[in-house]
Amino acid sequence: MYLISCKNCKKIYEKKSLDSFSCTRCGKKVEKRVKHTLQTSLALTITAVLLYIPAMMYPMMQITQFGVTEESTIIEGIISFLNYGNYFIATVIFIASVAIPILKLFGLLFIFLSVKIDVKVSNRRKILMYKYIEAIGKWSMIDIYVVALLASIVQLDEMFSIKGGVAATSFCLMVVITIFAANKFDTRVIWDGTKSN
Repeated sequence: MYLISCKNCKKIYEKKSLDSFSCTRCGKKVEKRVKHTLQTSLALTITAVLLYIPAMMYPMMQITQFGVTEESTIIEGIISFLNYGNYFIATVIFIASVAIPILKLFGLLFIFLSVKIDVKVSNRRKILMYKYIEAIGKWSMIDIYVVALLASIVQLDEMFSIKGGVAATSFCLMVVITIFAANKFDTRVIWDGTKSN
């Protein structure tokens, strides 16, 4: 007898063979391993890394005040908050927009590459790292929420208006693709080929 779990709802089945079947709880297809899970997740993570570059380099927000437009990147925004003495806001933006995305991207790359390369980290720690990355995924969107909120509220034509910049689109896509990369990964492949970890 084999124990196999549904990737979607985590229900565990006891089966005589490892043939695929439909989950009785959620209706999704249950397989021994999701096909091409590692390649798909790795490709999505690399795409997210490439999107992170313009998200940091280009303006996140365009502020127009009396006909004069000023643009600022995420880092410039953090520096300006520090200059005004708003250390708490600067810290929140730094953690949500710089630190968490970098940790997520490198964490996912580490997990995916460790499946193919022998790394002296236990499988339990890799799973714990993966669950942490999956849990904090949506919190990187704080910057996008702030820009969208300000852009929808503050619109006084040429007197004062706020618009999202190129970086806002890149950053939003990067966060969404990172969430997809984590979600598409079948964590069961971490345990394949290991006897005890």
